[in-house]
Parts: sequence; C-alpha cells; structure tokens
Amino acid sequence: MTPPRLLPARRTAALAMGVTLTLLAAPMAVSANGPYTFSPAVFDIAAAPNGGVLVTENNTIQFIREGDVHAVASIPLPETVGPPATVNGIVAVGSGNYFVTTGGGDLATGAALFRVAPGRTRMVADITAFEVANDPDATAGLSWKDPRCEESPEFSAGPQSNPYHVAARSGGEALVADAAGNTLLSARTNGQVSLVAVFTPPVSDGSASADPADWMVLFSLPDDTPCYVQPVPTSVAIGPDGAYYVGELTGAPAPVGVSRVWRIEPGATNVTCPSASCTLAVQGLTSVIDVAFGPDGLLYVVEYDGNGWLAALTGSPGGGTVKACDVGAGSCSTVASGLTLPGAITFDKQGSLWLLESNIIAPTVRMLMP
Repeated sequence: MTPPRLLPARRTAALAMGVTLTLLAAPMAVSANGPYTFSPAVFDIAAAPNGGVLVTENNTIQFIREGDVHAVASIPLPETVGPPATVNGIVAVGSGNYFVTTGGGDLATGAALFRVAPGRTRMVADITAFEVANDPDATAGLSWKDPRCEESPEFSAGPQSNPYHVAARSGGEALVADAAGNTLLSARTNGQVSLVAVFTPPVSDGSASADPADWMVLFSLPDDTPCYVQPVPTSVAIGPDGAYYVGELTGAPAPVGVSRVWRIEPGATNVTCPSASCTLAVQGLTSVIDVAFGPDGLLYVVEYDGNGWLAALTGSPGGGTVKACDVGAGSCSTVASGLTLPGAITFDKQGSLWLLESNIIAPTVRMLMP
C-alpha cells in the first residue's frame, strides 16, 4: 500500500478517472456568485485584498471578480523525480502579490515557495533542499517515521515533501503546511527555511499523545518497525490571537474521527506536537483539507469527506462538510454538508465565504455564504 500521502492518492484517482491535467480557457460565469468551473486540478483558493478570489488552476493563477475570470500569473513548475510538481497553495500578501507553494515529486523534489508580483514570478525558498538536509520527522530527537515507510511504486524510501496550503505572516515570510513532510515550516523570501513544528501520529480516540505506544499503526516492516498512520498537515491559518492553527488529513486508511486542528504558540520554533507550545484546538474531525478564520472570529474547517479522503476517492463517499469551530471551547457546528470533494475555502473582502469543490475531477468555485 502507498504510504499515507495526500498527493499520490489524489493524482492516482485523477488519472484513473481519465482526468487530463491541461489548462483550459477561463470560463464565463452565469452569476457573480458562481459557480465558476475550471480544469483539473485546483487545490486552493484565496481572497484578493482588492476584492475577488484567486484560484490555482494547474500552474496558472486565475482571478474571479464581479463575474469576470482572467489569468494573472503562471508558475514555472520545478523539475521533479517521479510525479510532476503541482501548484498547491496560494495566499495574497498585497495587491497583485502572492505566495504560492509547489510540490509533489519523489524524494522531496519540486517543493518550493514562490513569490508572485506584477510582472515577476520567482522561487524564493527551496523547500526541497531543507527537507533533504533535515528530514525533521525522521531525525534523532524528533523521530517517529522510518524512511522505509514511505516506499511505494511512485515514492522512494527517503525524505518526502509536499508543501500544501500556506499562510502569510508578512510580505517576507510564509507559514507552509508540508503534508508529506508532516511539518509546519517557515519560509522566507531571503531563502531561509526553518522548522516551526513537527506533528505526531493520531491516537484512536482522536486525541494526541507523545507516547509512541498510543499512536495508530498502519503496518509494520519485516523487522517489526512500526509504520504509523501519518498526521499529514494540509492547512494553516493565523488566528486572531496570533497563534498558528494547523489542520490535518490523516493518512490511509483515513480513519474517521481522528483528524485534529492544532494550536501553535505565536513565534514558536522547532516544537513537537503535542507539547506545551503545541496543543489541540479541535479534535474528532475527519480528513481536514483546509481551515480559515471568519470575520466572526470562528475557525471554519473543511472536511474532505465524512468517510475519509481515501473512501471518497475509491467510490464510497460520505460527503464533505464545512464546520464553524469555537477554538476556545473546542466545539463545532456544521455550516454545510453533503459537499463533493471540497478542497478549500476563503473569506473575501466583504466577508463572504467561498468554496472550492470537486477539486480533482471538475473543479468549481462558488460563494457558499454571502
């Protein structure tokens, strides 16, 4: 079985369904609120500071505003070993200025942070080099993952990285949820990449533990080394309190009810979750794919599917949800349910909630809550 990683599963499913990952012309919308349709694959949306919504369609950034859709930039995808790189995450850091993440190749190749400005797109942080040099979740002192647990037909035993969704601390620093690296990283425009947090495997009751005896085991190697169910951080948002909130999609077999949202202290570096600097904000979730704070101060959480992401991609979907969570109380209420492969959310300048659905099959973006 392929070790639990977001990217191989989504690419395998897309190819199995005959999806062609090519860029199509921007669609015409029937309503300013959508739905807007795009060609696969689309993995993130983000609010633009001057109004409108940004969409990562293949290697192109599309801009939706008042019924119009047009391309504003393209990303030169890095070279990879094995599977090709994809554009994964986007966040605006000013009018016409964005951070974009790429990743997905074998042995961490293709993992990078780009800075997009009017007329200029450049790679500013080489996340591949950081992961290869450090491999934080398999390093002595933090170790819980044996590199052999990553081995599969597409991926080799060794460091892996898939920078997914991203948040901006400033115009010069991004927080990156590295799904395959099982880490939250800080990446800066001066090229510096550093570890903020490394996440540990889930516990069967949905809680967190620093004791390996509590972690869920997926399979064991021939020498009895355990290969744990992986936490797979997919998303990050900076809260009103300045803390970093990270949502996780747990790896195959994608157990129901064991995904979590972590709270990391502002400015924390090189921490292990759980610890004094990294605690649970919400637990009991399933396959979290995105998080975002709303204008009401609540944390909105996207669950990819009620039966887990693997079930959704193999023909047993339960429907995705968007939940509004009070992180102080650790409680959530459902805002929308029965969604088809919801991949991301964002709040636009007016405070309206936008949703990406069916991200690897027939991506659509629409206003969910005005």
